[in-house]
Amino acid sequence: MIEELVEQSAVHAGLSQDQARSALSGALYLIQKHGEPAKVADLFAAIPGSSELADAGAALTANKGGGLMAGLMSKAGGSSGAVMSDAMAMNQQLTRKGVTISDMQKILPLAMTWVKQKTGEDKLRGVFSTIPGLGPLLIGQA
Repeated sequence: MIEELVEQSAVHAGLSQDQARSALSGALYLIQKHGEPAKVADLFAAIPGSSELADAGAALTANKGGGLMAGLMSKAGGSSGAVMSDAMAMNQQLTRKGVTISDMQKILPLAMTWVKQKTGEDKLRGVFSTIPGLGPLLIGQA
């Protein structure tokens, strides 16, 4: 089921399927790592293949060089700093794969709509709201 979202994301953002898969895997990994576990489990159960795609995204934050700002964010920002540090590291890895922040801004709203259509509920927005610092930015409540 998740491959349908990968295909739609690639077309929508003008990316290859591998690039779209990387973008989605990174976003799902951040959700898996930083979201409320019960809500994440509910989301992943509703979307077959999402857990495996999230697991693949772990590599995008594994070598968290991230530079000075990412290091400062992870140390000074508490739980929201850790999320931002992971997001910055992920962004660097995605940029190397040709996926920009602009591409992510195209993919995430599409993914939110897709999840709602498939599950009948806004499960993704519900998970985003539990991620300190990053969640409100992703759902437009910053």
